[in-house]
Amino acid sequence: MKDIVYLVTRDEARHVTFGVNYLEEFITTLSDEEREERALFAFEACAISRERLVATDVFRHFGWDVEESRRKVLDGFVMSTFRNLLFQRVVPNLRRIGLLTDKVRPKFEELGILEYETMSDDGDIDWMKLERPLDTGEAQSHEQSMLAAFHDALHSDQVAAT
Repeated sequence: MKDIVYLVTRDEARHVTFGVNYLEEFITTLSDEEREERALFAFEACAISRERLVATDVFRHFGWDVEESRRKVLDGFVMSTFRNLLFQRVVPNLRRIGLLTDKVRPKFEELGILEYETMSDDGDIDWMKLERPLDTGEAQSHEQSMLAAFHDALHSDQVAAT
């Protein structure tokens, strides 16, 4: 199963790279108004993605303060980790393709995800590395490094909370 997940992840990386390269060229053909429309759409998609695991309906059902509960969830370790994993990929790609415009940039700052802007994007890829046969040792090594990073981040968060 681990090997299948690793293969799917490699395949998805190819899809993302193709999309980034295609959109980078396509966005340059748009008018300023069309580019801004797409930039706003990208922002709205990010805002929805950030909030999708926050169960405000549950908070309301139990009579909890919705905004306070929402803030606690968003500031917690799980959501912080989720944001890191998601937006460290999305935001640099939006920058590369030209959708972090001056008009939407403040909105991304309000979401607290503009910090990922300078991370590496997915437009460059080592195709030879992705086309070679699956190395189960590499897959297991990748999994172990991801688990170690998660454990270290959780430990740091727990230490900071005490």
